[in-house]
Amino acid sequence: MHSHEKHREHAPRQINFYVITVSTSRYEKYSRREPVIDESGDTIKQLIIEGGYSVVGYSLVPDNKIKILRAFAEALDDPKVDVIVSTGGTGYTPSDQTVETIRPLFDREIEGFSDVFRNVSYDDQKVRAAAYLTKASAGIIEKKIIYLLPGSPDAVKLAMKELILPEVGHLIYLVRS
Repeated sequence: MHSHEKHREHAPRQINFYVITVSTSRYEKYSRREPVIDESGDTIKQLIIEGGYSVVGYSLVPDNKIKILRAFAEALDDPKVDVIVSTGGTGYTPSDQTVETIRPLFDREIEGFSDVFRNVSYDDQKVRAAAYLTKASAGIIEKKIIYLLPGSPDAVKLAMKELILPEVGHLIYLVRS
C-alpha cells in the first residue's frame, strides 16, 4: 500500500466547510434585498453535501479587501470550520482582489493546486489557453485548508469534483499530523 493510500485511511470522515462568494454585483443585489442567484456558491455547497460533508457557514461579500478579510477571519475563527472555499476575485480585472488579499495570510501555500487546476482547465476544450488567466490558489492557515476559486460555475465544478473533494480529507490528515 502506498503512503497516500494509508493517509487516506486516516482522513477524517466528517469535514466542515465554509463557503465565501466574492461578487460585488451579487452583494449589491443582496444589500438591496433583491433575490440573488449565486450559481457558483450554490454549486460548491451542493457538491460538498453530495460528497458527504457539511456546510457550516456561508458569506457573500463584495470585491473589497476589508470585507473579504472579515469573511475569512470569521470563518477562520470558527472552531467548527475545517475548510474554506471561496469563489470569485481570482482574475485580472482591477476589482479582483481575493488572491492578493488572502494569499499573504497563508502559513503555507499548496503550490501544486494552482498548477494542476490550470492544467485540468487547459484540457477542457471550452477553456484551453484562457486557463492561464486565473490566479486560483490554495493554502493553509492555522491547520485550516483554504481554496480560492474563480467565479465561473464550470471552474468551480471542475475544481470541486476533480481536485478538492477527492483529496481534502487526505490533506487535512497531513496538515494535522
